Amino acid sequence: MEEKILGVLGGVGPLATIYFADLVVKMTQAQTDQEHIAMVILNHASIPDRTAYILDKTKPNPLPVMIRDAKVLEEDNCSYIVIPCNTAHYFYDEIQKSIGIPIINILEETVSYCEKTIPSLKKIGILATEGTIKSKAYQNIIEKHSLECAVPSEEDQASLMNIIYNQVKAGREVDIFEFHRIIGELKKQGCDAVVLGCTELSIIKKDFGIDRPDIVDSMECLARASILACGKKLKEN
Repeated sequence: MEEKILGVLGGVGPLATIYFADLVVKMTQAQTDQEHIAMVILNHASIPDRTAYILDKTKPNPLPVMIRDAKVLEEDNCSYIVIPCNTAHYFYDEIQKSIGIPIINILEETVSYCEKTIPSLKKIGILATEGTIKSKAYQNIIEKHSLECAVPSEEDQASLMNIIYNQVKAGREVDIFEFHRIIGELKKQGCDAVVLGCTELSIIKKDFGIDRPDIVDSMECLARASILACGKKLKEN
């Protein structure tokens, strides 16, 4: 059987990219080095900020850089590409059209995982960047799955952006109490699951050991899908 190579279009952001690769290794059932997935990681940290462009089209456009990077990964004989950044999936269709290999969609995989694992799922809350929320990327997919969706209030969204940009991305201490408060507000709206729809939030889940089945980590969903797509098995735990 031909070895599948996973291409990681990374740098969006750099810490999330490294954490994704770590997750893939730790979640793969392997007894030897040779049983792990082959990965080509392009950690291109200088890609322009995705949210900045989505909210203000006069800002630098990350799409041309991401398309070039996707083509580099295709030329490196990758079988699949992943983008460990939810906000960057605003550009998913354009990037996918530019190459001949599939991009595993983190948004689709996350919503599908919620459906499979959350009993009597009716409503999903989304924690994500303002760019992801304003583009309705998750809302559209959730609606396609005939589910309801909730997002934070304007004030809570501003607080969440502070956590993402001024704390996680900046390498500063995270206000974990505020993070849990925002989750609680979504639960009060009747959400059966709350999706961590920003890969910086996935890092909070890891660093603080958050282990709740109703908090669904998009990064873990992408890692699971990548492992299975490349013909490997998931660790049972």
